Amino acid sequence: MYIPGIPEAVQLHDRSLATDSSPLSNATFMLNSSGIGGLLGGEEALSTVALAQIYNRRKWLGWYNTPGTYIIGKHLRRLARSVISDLHANPGPGTESGMVQVDLALLLQHSSRFKGPVFKGIYSGTSLHETGPLASLLMKKYTGMSGTLIEGRTTQPVNVTIANLEQNPSLQSQMTFDHSAPICAIIPIAVSLATCGICGLYCEWYAFSMILLGILARGLTCVFVGSGELVFDHPELTVGSPPGDGILGCDHELVLLKGHENVVNAITRGRFIFHFRSKHAFRMVELCSFFLIAQAIAQLICVPQSNLFGQLMFVFSVVTSWVFSLWFLPYNKVEVQEEFYRSVLRSPKLEKFVLPNRSSAIVSLLLFSGDNEKLSGDSKKLKKIMDGFLPSGTQVWEIWKGIVIEHLTNGQPLCFDDTHWNHQDLPSESDRSLLRTLLKDAETAYTAFGSNK
Repeated sequence: MYIPGIPEAVQLHDRSLATDSSPLSNATFMLNSSGIGGLLGGEEALSTVALAQIYNRRKWLGWYNTPGTYIIGKHLRRLARSVISDLHANPGPGTESGMVQVDLALLLQHSSRFKGPVFKGIYSGTSLHETGPLASLLMKKYTGMSGTLIEGRTTQPVNVTIANLEQNPSLQSQMTFDHSAPICAIIPIAVSLATCGICGLYCEWYAFSMILLGILARGLTCVFVGSGELVFDHPELTVGSPPGDGILGCDHELVLLKGHENVVNAITRGRFIFHFRSKHAFRMVELCSFFLIAQAIAQLICVPQSNLFGQLMFVFSVVTSWVFSLWFLPYNKVEVQEEFYRSVLRSPKLEKFVLPNRSSAIVSLLLFSGDNEKLSGDSKKLKKIMDGFLPSGTQVWEIWKGIVIEHLTNGQPLCFDDTHWNHQDLPSESDRSLLRTLLKDAETAYTAFGSNK
């Protein structure tokens, strides 16, 4: 058996050190960073990719390694199968025939944010069980406002917001939005490139290749998803349309939209459309979904083969982009929503009141919808609005609605006495007592209107 001498053994040891000179190369602890990369931040990373087309030049700022590539690839694969074939149903002006429209709710993961509450038109008679994303944003924005408390018979308080909408000459049937990306968006790019370069310098080729593959996969995805266009679309008004004033809201939050018909129409009927200008760009997004999924699988196989130093570099690049997404996503949402709100609504004049009960809230909304104490609306339409927000079918409620509507359409003050609640069609004392209570609620609304009109 050959036993090498001491000088030869030292030379072999020196050569082994030369072939593996990276930091922590002799560490026996192995970090399963592939599992970390697969679990962290998939939803956040997807949201930043989805909004790449909103920011001006943002699609070129996606060149960094990111976690959750399997989740991103899976969602983009679903997006590729969601082509909407009936784009010609409402193409709008300037729409090109080669465009490919996809389901925006799949891209942004949530469909509930695009649905607003019910809307009842006061003069037009329009009744919408579901409104658009701007109505949903408007309701969320107004919910947090403080309001003037109105004294009266308290059951379940109802918030009432009066929104006087300005005419917006720049409001078009189709609008796009561009924003400038923050300078700090280069931080994850710099970290990914630095860790990739360091891994190459110390011959950590497994980690080097996975970081580089992650940079390319996300970068190409942002470029092609960013080539799409997010458009806010709403139908044009018919010439001679009645005023668009109406009530928007749910159980305990009601908003009176009062102003130009075109702005009200954008709030109630507007919608977001996401499309690609060519089928080629759309197919490239589908290829990117396969690329992302393949990168996630390769990551599971290759990253554990790297030394501890290479794995730490990989984890550092992934965690940096994850932290950036966690910080940027809330800031991004607020900024985009505020810009969208200002672009369509400008600066509406707002007044908010907290009414003590629902009946007084509905009456106050009808009062504020008129230019003066007289509400020049169709009594049948007013009755339909009341039926939509208040109990209907019972004799007491129907008599009460009739009395209030008669006073509103004739411009009479909402002041009542025993001749009104001692109604001949109500022989029961309990029914008369209820009618008196409801009429007092209408007086509460009238007093609030007189003090704040």
